[in-house]
Amino acid sequence: MSAADELEQGQYEANKEADRSDQLEQDRAQQTSQQTHGTFHHLPGEEIKLQQEVECVDPCFDGHIRGQLKLSNYRVFFSAAEGEPHDIDIPIHSIYKVEKKSQAENSYRITIQCKQFLSVQFTVNRQEKKNKDLHQMLVKLAFPGDEGRVFAFEYRKKFKDNGWEIYDFEKEYTRMGALKENSKWRHSTINKDFSLIDSYPEDLVVPAAISDDIIRKSSSFRSMGRIPVLSWLHRSNEASLTRCSQPYVGLSKKRCEEDEALIAEIRKATTKSTHIYICDCRPYKNAQANKANGKGFELGECYENIEFSFGKIENIHEVRSCNNRLRELVTSPTIEESKWLSNLEATKWLHHLQFILQEAVKVANIIENKKSSVVVHCSDGWDRTSQVTSLAMLLLDPYYRTLQGFEVLIEKEWLSFGYQFQTRTCHGTQEITKDYSPIFVQFLDCVWQIMQHYPYIFQFNKYLLTFIAQHLYSCLYGTFLHDSEKQRAEHEVRTKTQSLWSFVNMSSTEFLNPLYKEEDGCVLPMINMRTIRLWRENWMAYHPFYRFQDPLFDRIMELVHLREKVQANCDEQRTRNQSTVKIAVVS
Repeated sequence: MSAADELEQGQYEANKEADRSDQLEQDRAQQTSQQTHGTFHHLPGEEIKLQQEVECVDPCFDGHIRGQLKLSNYRVFFSAAEGEPHDIDIPIHSIYKVEKKSQAENSYRITIQCKQFLSVQFTVNRQEKKNKDLHQMLVKLAFPGDEGRVFAFEYRKKFKDNGWEIYDFEKEYTRMGALKENSKWRHSTINKDFSLIDSYPEDLVVPAAISDDIIRKSSSFRSMGRIPVLSWLHRSNEASLTRCSQPYVGLSKKRCEEDEALIAEIRKATTKSTHIYICDCRPYKNAQANKANGKGFELGECYENIEFSFGKIENIHEVRSCNNRLRELVTSPTIEESKWLSNLEATKWLHHLQFILQEAVKVANIIENKKSSVVVHCSDGWDRTSQVTSLAMLLLDPYYRTLQGFEVLIEKEWLSFGYQFQTRTCHGTQEITKDYSPIFVQFLDCVWQIMQHYPYIFQFNKYLLTFIAQHLYSCLYGTFLHDSEKQRAEHEVRTKTQSLWSFVNMSSTEFLNPLYKEEDGCVLPMINMRTIRLWRENWMAYHPFYRFQDPLFDRIMELVHLREKVQANCDEQRTRNQSTVKIAVVS
């Protein structure tokens, strides 16, 4: 290639990078609820179904804001009239309640309540002939009744990187040393086609000394068949973190020799300790009560060298109740300052975070310092168990504190091991069932708490957490649809929808921590009520007064984009200099 050609190629690459930056800007605008005033960015596959003039009731300004409402198959977008304060952008599948109430003979009011603590009201004029029934159309679009009809299946955006490939089972377990030659663990395909445990992944890692026949018999002794399988392995001391569900012990003190053999082999897989710990995430009284239902916890006398501990993490119903109390507190437009702390205390939300984090720290400490293996379970092994194992792994392994590692952690511990995203979030259904509970957002809250202790050891920033929380409910991506890998395979989610990680990795710059400094090894934060704080960026993101008081994100993005621009200019100048030197040499 001639020097002139190289110069032209350098200019082409610079232009290509500039085009990519422009595309990222457009994508950012499309993904965020804080859009440019009055601007509606169509997503690929999005169609406007209704468009009409309405008034928005704004508690901040104690009045009505005139504007235009656009209802699409993805969102409710309110564009305020010129000179009015702000716009509103709501993904329709994040709505959990729509109420219609007549205001007068010629108007009615619609109240929209969202799962992320956002509540808005619109007043619609009946006299306008072109005004269709907004309430009827909104209910039809927001609650299709079938998760297969949410917008993720209509979203036509194409990404360069395939986020569905971010987690590779063999690569991840090889990285932690579980599948190396002469390992005490092995890859089992007993669950191929989800034939043994429909809520588990097809590929499992179990003790090498345990046969598939023992695994099959042990499965019949565990709730939902969820046997103890490997989640994480300490590379140096060989202590393991395994997860499962509660055993069928009951009041009759039932035993299972195969399950006892499986636990024994997990204990023997490390030579640094003779004991194994079983950490039951539930309060003791809850675990004891489950015996009346034929379940419960392991009999200590049947398992050799076993240590028991019980946590204080409450069930999904208590978490939902606490979250509802938090909703009532933070969505109130009038908060009495003198009672804010006592009212926050009364929600008990921060107490529950404390109990989860303390359990995770306990598990990490046993593996790191006592060099002993830990088996974690709760009742069915997909709510509290997922919280504790993933948080413990975050503390133990610096890889999971990187952007890619955190994506892998969620894919592995939450998605592949069958956390019930559909059941806990009620995607596309009008009825909020008794099984609805913000367990996954509670986990993200715990991650945010750890980041307050160690702001420099995470490669990603706190805005990634709020972004994930937002798209947990948006149904823009297929990542958090359905209750298990089996269901996602049956509905062809990987081929018919996009992964959230495709967008995150394409625009990773805005999710990176500029102060990141990699730190090897385990971290064990001191957890008590003095160190637990309210995650305001998430829980108060839509509070009518608070949302105008946090310009930090915009400022950081300005600096990040400025840095990108400077870097692009430097690269372009470097290319030009290299081409000039080559031209001079040729001459």
